[in-house]
Amino acid sequence: MLAEKIYLEEQKYELKNLLLAYPSDWFLHKETLEKAKKAIPSIVDFYKSGGLEDPKESPLSSVISEPLKEVYTVPLFSEKFCKILLDEIDNMQKHFAFTTNPDEDELRQIPEIVLNEKCPELYDSLAQVIQSLINPILLTIWNRHATGGNIQIANYNLKNKKQGAWHHDASSDVSIVVPLNTGDYKGGGTEFLNRGVVEPLPTGSGLIFPSYTHLHRGLAVEEGDRYLLVFWLNSEEESINSKEN
Repeated sequence: MLAEKIYLEEQKYELKNLLLAYPSDWFLHKETLEKAKKAIPSIVDFYKSGGLEDPKESPLSSVISEPLKEVYTVPLFSEKFCKILLDEIDNMQKHFAFTTNPDEDELRQIPEIVLNEKCPELYDSLAQVIQSLINPILLTIWNRHATGGNIQIANYNLKNKKQGAWHHDASSDVSIVVPLNTGDYKGGGTEFLNRGVVEPLPTGSGLIFPSYTHLHRGLAVEEGDRYLLVFWLNSEEESINSKEN
């Protein structure tokens, strides 16, 4: 029985919704994707210049908002994608549960599914979205791009806590939090120390902020389950050099 249990646990999860394995334009917010495609040529020109020319204003600037200092929001994913991903989450829970990270202290533990461990197929698919959409956005904001990181699904439900504890996302340079089911729960939102509160964003929109500098906490979910798609991204030091691009 033990051997059988270990065998089953080692089997890779297979996607119910196979479309999630093949990233396509329908994954993404239409207007944001269109502006990202228009932004890429000027980004390429800037890197080809070796940094000698000033970066041009990006078309993406019109869809990126800054509700708090150095805290940004932008529509990322389509409602259709979020709906299908929620259905996939329901199916995932038939195979494995949301679990907390034992390396975190109890006050900061949020039940999560780490995709590169539990569902590599979906992780690989979303990694392509980082390249096609998220990196042009990061280049527009900071002229830096993500070179790696973790992606997870979190069930941010603080039924047994008044609110989340203050923390930094210590393992990343940039955090992106995407609500998948806004309106299906009461409460929520994110508070940034000495900066203010961002109320729950529309489904599919991304909350983007520097992980190292922005102490923050999740506000209490009073009723229901708040599902989030979370990107913890790293940006290795780079040199703007035309010979390297």
